[in-house]
Amino acid sequence: MRILQQLPIEALSMISGKLLGDANISIEKNRHPRFRFAHSVSDKAWCFYCYEQLNEYLSLSKPKYRKVLDKRIKNGFTEQYYTQSFKSKVVDQLKSLWYPNDHKTIPFEFLAHSFTPICLAWWYQDDGHLKIENDQVKKVILSTDGFTKAENEALIQLMRQRYDLNFSLDKQNRLILYDKPQIFYFIRLVKPYVHKSMKRKE
Repeated sequence: MRILQQLPIEALSMISGKLLGDANISIEKNRHPRFRFAHSVSDKAWCFYCYEQLNEYLSLSKPKYRKVLDKRIKNGFTEQYYTQSFKSKVVDQLKSLWYPNDHKTIPFEFLAHSFTPICLAWWYQDDGHLKIENDQVKKVILSTDGFTKAENEALIQLMRQRYDLNFSLDKQNRLILYDKPQIFYFIRLVKPYVHKSMKRKE
C-alpha cells in the first residue's frame, strides 16, 4: 500500500468518503479497475466539485452527461453526470482494499485512518439526508443498505468511538441519528466541507 500511504490524509479522506457513498471500482475481466462515480443532473455542481478535488490524486475523465434507461422511473430514464479514472496504481491498490473478493467490502483498518470529518462530510453529501418537518430537524439518514448488517454495525461503532455519535440501524439497514443535540453536532462537524450546492444538508 506504499502509493496510498504517500497520499495526503485529505485525499484519502475524500476517496474513502466517496467509496462509502456513490463511488465504486469497476471489476471487468482483462481490464484495469477504474474508480468511478455518477450523480444526477440536479447534483451536477457536486459531481464537478468532486472531480476537481480528486483529479489531482486520481486522474479522472471530465464528467460527461448521459441518459440511463430505467423503467422504474416515470419518465423511463434518469439523467446524470459520470466520470471514471484512467489506469492507475492508486486505483489498483484501492481495489485490493475495497474489493478483495471483487465485491465492495469496507476495509475498516484503512478507514479508521482516513475517517476524518472530510470523509464523513463527503459520505454524507453522497448518501445522506437531513429530514426536517415543520422547521424542526428530525433525523439524519445515511443510506447504507448496500452494506451488510455487520459492516453497518461496525460503522456505528466507529462513529461512536471517533465522534461520540450514537447512530442506530433501522429496518431498511440504514444508519439513523435521532438525538437532536447530536444532529446539530454532526452538522457542525461536516459543515466546513459541505459544498454550496448541498446546502439542503446542513
